[in-house]
Amino acid sequence: MFKEVSFKSRRANCHARLYEPTATSSNGAGVVLAHGFCGTIDTGLTAYAEAFAKAGFHALVFDYRGFGLSDGAPRQFVSVPHQRQDWRNAIATLRGQANVDADRIGLWGMSFSGGHVIHMAHGDPKIRAVVSQVPMIDPVLSLNIGNYERGIKKTQALGQKVLAWAKRRWYARKPEMILAAPRHADDVAVLASEEAAEYPKIGGPSWRNEVHPDSFITGKFLDNNASLLTDDLTAPMLVQMGTKDRLVSNEAIANFVRRCGPLAQLSTYDAGHFTMLKNNAIQKRAIKEAIAFYDAHLML
Repeated sequence: MFKEVSFKSRRANCHARLYEPTATSSNGAGVVLAHGFCGTIDTGLTAYAEAFAKAGFHALVFDYRGFGLSDGAPRQFVSVPHQRQDWRNAIATLRGQANVDADRIGLWGMSFSGGHVIHMAHGDPKIRAVVSQVPMIDPVLSLNIGNYERGIKKTQALGQKVLAWAKRRWYARKPEMILAAPRHADDVAVLASEEAAEYPKIGGPSWRNEVHPDSFITGKFLDNNASLLTDDLTAPMLVQMGTKDRLVSNEAIANFVRRCGPLAQLSTYDAGHFTMLKNNAIQKRAIKEAIAFYDAHLML
């Protein structure tokens, strides 16, 4: 149902899968998907790409450089500028497919990439629709939530790890990686709520539970702030919020949707941050609503 695809993003080859509808079911529109913080294709995105293709859309899902099956070094380095460049190249790759209408492209992102897709639509007026699932709308508020959920001692320990690397990063050969999500209750990890322990359980074969410490020094996380864009957006957006989510700020999400007015549609789910990546009724509803949204905005 898919074919392996790769595209160049600066000096790296990004790995992607193109899920294509049958010739009779194709509607000519396309959707580009990518994961959130440290995520990979095989960590819950397959169900979305398959469903979009079954509904008639050409769905391209990709791994960022340095993650999953993509090339690129350093590995596990989360960089907002790099990932935005990967998004632009992925969109160009889908637009270049013979059976895809380049003017009917939608985007799908979750969590960290839920912010990316809003920024990408802001910079590309040809993007026709955006689905942003449990998005990190305001990185400052999300950071504050993480510090609260993690607690003072663990937050200080995390900061000390980053500071220690900052002092020796110019001459050290190999960094001490930081856990992306906790495996046990006493772990010091970036993602801090109790639900974050679910992330390693759904991680696919190519997923790694670690993040390069340079991410917190040169990754420019604060640039992924969609809350600053509300006055300039033009693409319709479906924002899918989990009411039990403790990894991002639901207050920021609701405020963002309110400020966007009729341009943004909010859909709420009895879900946490990772619920919609699992095979359950809530995921099925999220997929169904995303397809209906793309049908409404990507069809001629």
